[in-house]
Amino acid sequence: MRPSKSTPKPASPTLQSLEGAVLHALRHVRKLREQSTPLEQVHVETVRIRQQGLADRRLIVEYAPDPEDAHAILLRVRPASTLTLPDAPAQMLTTQQAADQLNVSRPYVARLVDNGTFAGVERTQSGHRRIPVAEVERIQQEMRSTRRTALDDIADATQDLRARELADAKSKSKRRWVAKQA
Repeated sequence: MRPSKSTPKPASPTLQSLEGAVLHALRHVRKLREQSTPLEQVHVETVRIRQQGLADRRLIVEYAPDPEDAHAILLRVRPASTLTLPDAPAQMLTTQQAADQLNVSRPYVARLVDNGTFAGVERTQSGHRRIPVAEVERIQQEMRSTRRTALDDIADATQDLRARELADAKSKSKRRWVAKQA
């Protein structure tokens, strides 16, 4: 779709999402239809999306009526610049959220943070700890492997103990031992 005659660009609204940009364009088209304004031309608008903690993103929204369906609208959304967007900041968890995920207590997680077990921990202005999700997952994997190793050691020790007890019982017994057939 080529923009033929474009309407003047209104002030670019600040929106929270792409869905908001599309809804804004649809409201504008509905308003133009109510005013009986002909919609033969392509309308172009620049909208800004502001996500919390990130810089504004500008999108160009072009819309026009569908020539094949009077009730449909053709819509194209594209970025206003070709610059790459910065990476999203790492998702952070509170100590309680990390404790819930690790199935441990919150004070234990706070101790691990203070001991330097977690990397990339940030503190808020009020002093609360924020732990990256990737670090919590790393510690969770370490805890699983440690737990698995401990369980294997317990199983080996139990098996050795049972073998020694059985050997002692055989040596003290006056009757001959016969293995049971399964």
